[in-house]
Amino acid sequence: MLGTYDVLSERELEARYEVLAEQYTTSINIEAETAAQIARTMLLPATVQHLARLRAAGDSEGLGFLAEETSALLDDFVARIRELEAKNLSHPQDDADVLEHAGYVRDEVVPAMNAAREVADRLERIVSDDLWPLPKYSEILFIK
Repeated sequence: MLGTYDVLSERELEARYEVLAEQYTTSINIEAETAAQIARTMLLPATVQHLARLRAAGDSEGLGFLAEETSALLDDFVARIRELEAKNLSHPQDDADVLEHAGYVRDEVVPAMNAAREVADRLERIVSDDLWPLPKYSEILFIK
């Protein structure tokens, strides 16, 4: 339609398409790097401190269960962060089409971010409030 009515030429439409696809790819790349950095530098240390507190609190059956649960989630979280970092670094070659780059981030990077977030959300529910460095969903929804 835009070409038919001489609003934009075919080349102008293609250029806009390429710019939008590149902006999408760049935005997702930045989001993935930021998510991995927050996970590594804020959420993992909080989880490790929480686990250390649980282990130092004693040897009851309940504390053992909580420590095992936290430890398993911590291991899963580290694996998901590593996967996210690897996917975000493994983009197609620079000579690849912009659509190929956009498809890669949609199919590989975004699911890796969602997988890391899923574990972070589960950790948020069990790590002590005083250790968790970000506002929790309950704090956002119901202001204290």
